[in-house]
Amino acid sequence: MRAEPLQIRDRRFLVNRLIEQAPVGTLVREFFKNADESAALAQEGNRRIHIYPVEIDGVRKIAFWNTGVGMDGQELKLATDLSSSINKKMSLDGNFGIGAKVSGLTMSRSGIRYRSCKDGIVNEVTIGYDDYEETYVRFPVELPDGTSDTVFDVTFAAQKEGHDLETDWTEVVLFGESDDHDTVAEPLGKGKKVDRSYIPTIIFQRFAKFLDGVEVRIDVSMTKGGGKGETGRTRPLKPLCAILDKLPMHERVSDSGLGIVVHYIHDPKHEQSGHSLSSRANPATASTTFCALVYKGERYDFKNRISWSAAAPNFGIPFGSKVLTIEIEIPSSMALPTQYRDGLVWPEDRSPLLAEHFAEDVRELMPGWFKEIIRAQSPESDENLDDLQADLQKLLDEFRVPTITLSSSKRSSSTPTESYDEGMDTSSPTELDTDFPGNVEDLNHIDSVVPDPKNQIAIKKKVRKAPEGSIASRATKALERVPEIKILTDPDEISDKDIKGRAGRYYKEAQTLFINGHYNIVDRMASELEVELRNFGEPEIVRTQTINAARHYMAFRVGKLTCFAISKRLSEDWSVDDLDRATSPESLSMAADDYKQSIPIAKKWAKNMIRAAGIEPNIAE
Repeated sequence: MRAEPLQIRDRRFLVNRLIEQAPVGTLVREFFKNADESAALAQEGNRRIHIYPVEIDGVRKIAFWNTGVGMDGQELKLATDLSSSINKKMSLDGNFGIGAKVSGLTMSRSGIRYRSCKDGIVNEVTIGYDDYEETYVRFPVELPDGTSDTVFDVTFAAQKEGHDLETDWTEVVLFGESDDHDTVAEPLGKGKKVDRSYIPTIIFQRFAKFLDGVEVRIDVSMTKGGGKGETGRTRPLKPLCAILDKLPMHERVSDSGLGIVVHYIHDPKHEQSGHSLSSRANPATASTTFCALVYKGERYDFKNRISWSAAAPNFGIPFGSKVLTIEIEIPSSMALPTQYRDGLVWPEDRSPLLAEHFAEDVRELMPGWFKEIIRAQSPESDENLDDLQADLQKLLDEFRVPTITLSSSKRSSSTPTESYDEGMDTSSPTELDTDFPGNVEDLNHIDSVVPDPKNQIAIKKKVRKAPEGSIASRATKALERVPEIKILTDPDEISDKDIKGRAGRYYKEAQTLFINGHYNIVDRMASELEVELRNFGEPEIVRTQTINAARHYMAFRVGKLTCFAISKRLSEDWSVDDLDRATSPESLSMAADDYKQSIPIAKKWAKNMIRAAGIEPNIAE
């Protein structure tokens, strides 16, 4: 007896559930991807995609139109079934025929109209939700001769509307949730307004490249700039890779071991406007800097604006995220897309694959010119935190916390390594056979001649070996370093790091601690210090130094809590989640709030600063 394939007993329930659970956010991706693949099949020079509004009964509906292999009535009917596609291979890791229809019907229950021209004949079909059937259907229409059908010939209507019948094409129109739903202004759902250039911006952000020779044009009513309320004119839309020559610098750096490529891009603001250079070179879209994974030409885990600024320090970019872009291109074997193409997962265990998993690689591969831009973007600060950092390092050293040198990896290319409980910050001696210039005979007199420091010759040094069983002392073990502390006073930077109303944020991967210099405790502590020191010097100097003292010792309190949290790595009773909660912005804020303990030492520190600021410099006669 042969094996029996599993059947679906309640297909209606499965179809409804599949559609109603689909994310609306992937709608634009799905319809554009289908158009891109279809247009790529057209003859070279005729690979076109147009996105424009179609007016139906006085209401605008968004339309995706593309050249390519057209479909006749039978093919169009087949193409509107779920898990069905025409002219493409079905596969789990390919662009199989489920996303566009499912994502589209989630938002456009009123209907999705498909028209396709093949050999000069245009056929039409509309799918949507039928209240009577309580499921998704192909809607039947009554024809002029009294008959009805779900797929029918609309060649005359299409020609009357101005469509060219000399070439094959396909058009998809989204009706939305109801007849009065303007899907151009509200593509994600009725009442959910988006930016006018939302459609081209989403395409630009999602797609790292278009297929070969495909030209994309967007109606001016759906792009930024002039043309609001107008239609009929279009603007071109290009991917970032097509306008890199307009940017000052970019570089791809490969990691042959992992098979990834990190693309470092400098995209500064235009001198005469607040827009980025990529946005100026691509007027159809509102382009910004970002960080994302690139898988098969599409971007995942896309971060821009505040989300990119908040995450950037983990990638070695504490400042400069507004002018720097990171693309992490991963091999196709490293990931799998989720069912609805809204994320990537590791093939081994299907856990989410995120850009943060490659943060260390981004830091290690970062080219020098990119680091220079980061340094140039860092705010200038007169405050010296060396004493603060030194005190915190002494505190952390007391716990003898070793550095984290190993972390588990889910990458298929990774290989297991031996595990050691402790590390050392000294290197092992290496045998080197090296020829040095100079007269060898002169070495016989080396003890009797005082060498010129500029012309010293390296000689073999005697190695003294420790007794068997000796180990390095605890003093030479590699201990954890305290985070680098950066006090922010620019409101925009505070907002970008998402610490407005919080004392700080700790980035454990990048070992950086950002402090909010405008946290409310700063003013409260500074006011108390100013009352006690008001007669100690010039009022303006006193005010400045009391604020500096308040910030300085708030940073110390926050840093001290961070050190205590780091030390908990030695405790088996503390999980990784526990450690993250201990260093959350909320926990750091409570440490900052306990400012009374810092008043005496802050007062002494402020006095020294006020005294130093009030000394007139001695001028040599």
